[in-house]
Amino acid sequence: MGAVAAFVLIRNNESSRVISHLQVDQAATEVETKIANFLEKGPSALTRMQRLINERFLDLNDSERLATYLIAEMRADRDLTWLSYSNAQTGAFIGVTHRNGMLVLNRAALEVNGGKPQEWEVRADGTRVALSALLQVPYDPRTAPWFLIGLQATQPRWTDLYKFAEGEWGVSTVLRMNSPASEHGGGVATADFHLRVVDEFLSGLRIGKSGRAAVIIPQPLGAPVVLGRSALPSLMKTALDEMGTAVSAGRQSSSAPLARTFGDLVGNASIVMDRRVLDPGNGRPWFLAVMVPAEEIDGPIQQATRDTLIVSLIFLTIGLVVAVGMARLITRPIWKMSADLRRVGELHLSTTPPVPSFISELDTMGQTLAAMKAGLRSFALYVPRELVRATLASGRDVEPGGETRVLTVMFTDVADFTKIAETLSPEQTSRELGSYFDLLEGAITTAGGLLDKFMGDGTMAFFNAPNLLPDHASRACEAALAVQDRLVSFNTQRQAEGMMPFRTRIGLALGPAMVGNIGSSHRLAYTAIGDVVNLSSHLEALNKVYGTAILTDGAVYAAAGDRFEWRHLDRIAVAGREAPIELYELLGRKGEVDSAKLRIRDLHEAALRSLVEGDFETAERGFAAIVSVDPRDHAAGVLLAYTSEIRQALVAARASGWKGVHVYTSKRPT
Repeated sequence: MGAVAAFVLIRNNESSRVISHLQVDQAATEVETKIANFLEKGPSALTRMQRLINERFLDLNDSERLATYLIAEMRADRDLTWLSYSNAQTGAFIGVTHRNGMLVLNRAALEVNGGKPQEWEVRADGTRVALSALLQVPYDPRTAPWFLIGLQATQPRWTDLYKFAEGEWGVSTVLRMNSPASEHGGGVATADFHLRVVDEFLSGLRIGKSGRAAVIIPQPLGAPVVLGRSALPSLMKTALDEMGTAVSAGRQSSSAPLARTFGDLVGNASIVMDRRVLDPGNGRPWFLAVMVPAEEIDGPIQQATRDTLIVSLIFLTIGLVVAVGMARLITRPIWKMSADLRRVGELHLSTTPPVPSFISELDTMGQTLAAMKAGLRSFALYVPRELVRATLASGRDVEPGGETRVLTVMFTDVADFTKIAETLSPEQTSRELGSYFDLLEGAITTAGGLLDKFMGDGTMAFFNAPNLLPDHASRACEAALAVQDRLVSFNTQRQAEGMMPFRTRIGLALGPAMVGNIGSSHRLAYTAIGDVVNLSSHLEALNKVYGTAILTDGAVYAAAGDRFEWRHLDRIAVAGREAPIELYELLGRKGEVDSAKLRIRDLHEAALRSLVEGDFETAERGFAAIVSVDPRDHAAGVLLAYTSEIRQALVAARASGWKGVHVYTSKRPT
């Protein structure tokens, strides 16, 4: 038995070394992936920009719209240092950067300000405050080496290290931008990282408890640049310096990943290092070093092995024969239950019956698992499936609480549902309403939203929770239009069967809300509460006043306006809110709205501007012209009547108290 134990210990030492290298190799692969994902933000940003240009959502000739897009991209990604575009013909430069906690817009043109750059701080509300530019000399990006590289780049390409105009070293991804709408043949876009940002990223990485990662960037002349070194313990710095010396001398291989244990670097201490070659895409390799103290890997393995060996030697002789026989009978149902449990954790609830077992406990476990899956299948019908999956994955009890998050909230309601229900039996009403709700849920979930609750024939949904959606306003608008699109075929079939059509009114509002598990200690609901919810409900009801289908507030329009056609319907004030609400009607997607409808839209917005400015006669003529062209435009009729009423009231009172706001005196129109 002693000989067996000695043999096991020897084999364990060999296995421990193999496992330690495998663990470090796995860690290095994970770090390599993280770095690749980090750096991929540059090419992804440029590829996304080119796609929007190709699809004509961006126009290289529209500098203000291009600046707005660059600001939005940089606001969404804190890791990029610069995102810019330079015109190949004029040398005009538009860039956005993160600087000292600010988002800064930088613009330069040779014919403006003597070619010197101008800068503005872009604040959270979108306003811009002029700054004193760091660079006070004329700037023409076409003279920069990166610009020449970019002109030849049909795919995102990385530059070598270079010193930026503001004095910091960094690296850029460059791509030539070509636009079918451009008058000047396009230019070069860049997505830049200061090395300081990459260094901070590496310094924050941890492998296990005390493992670290660093990157060595060779230079044509001089010592290589080492990122992440400042956060390393002295032992790891020594190992990294040796690797840097090898890189400088040209001895570093660029072949497959190399793992090596350094046991004689400092006393008896040792680390395990995995070295990788990274290809940033510019032809000059970077080198990744992942270092973990050997004791962090080997210590737990050795201790666990010793404990296991002691216990195993005690029970080995007694249990060997029994275990071999029983294992064959037990393995199959256990394996099946394990696989089922893994799928349950992902909310994949099969209806396959459990594998029977002669062991009563295993058989009972199988039956219990089948009952649990049936219960979860039923539970998932009452609660959004995404929430059920997240709850199971967390492995924790759900507790009351939430967080403040900016949401786009949607309310829907069926117009004249009472009349529809009067023509149907209760069973038919339930069936037809269920089909209608399937239509709604499909449109909302396809767009990434969460259908929160059913309220009679109405629903409440929101976007940007529980999953983060940077473009949640656009997704909500797309969902609203998808509902109207799907209702066409839905109502065609209903009318063919002699039933009244479903007409859905939708309200969309954007703003902060408390979202999370709301309720008592015994019953919770994942929902959102806040003023934006009340506003969305109010906007849905206002459709009845204006005869519209989809109404939004100004925040939704500002966030999603570029992809859709809108009508600035009214400027209103309602009870309970001090600030006026800019009311917009969502007409449809860009390029899909009838030109006659757009002409009516333009007439309406011109008349509305006159109304807001107090020019009531011009406003009356404008709204009257719309009604004469399209008597079905109920919104123009409402505003025509209101304009006449307010003008007569002000004349009778000999007052000039008009504030340009349509006042509703009730919280919800009737």
